[in-house]
Amino acid sequence: MRIVKNLTNFLKDQEYYIDIFNNSLHVYNYLDLVELKDNIIELKLEKFNLIIEGNNLIVVQMDSREILIQGLINNMRFKR
Repeated sequence: MRIVKNLTNFLKDQEYYIDIFNNSLHVYNYLDLVELKDNIIELKLEKFNLIIEGNNLIVVQMDSREILIQGLINNMRFKR
């Protein structure tokens, strides 16, 4: 099912996509990694920044447009 979601996102070329599954956070089409600490990760997207707060946050996979984050996520917020 995940492959179908990824393929759909790619074909639709969505502005961004955020998916939470199996203690992981998947962000598609981010622009930049602004901050990386074990308790906060900030990602720049086209119209806002996504701030993820938690404990033991780690980047498991990353490429130029997608990132997979794991850890205990306590809060997510948007900053314009």
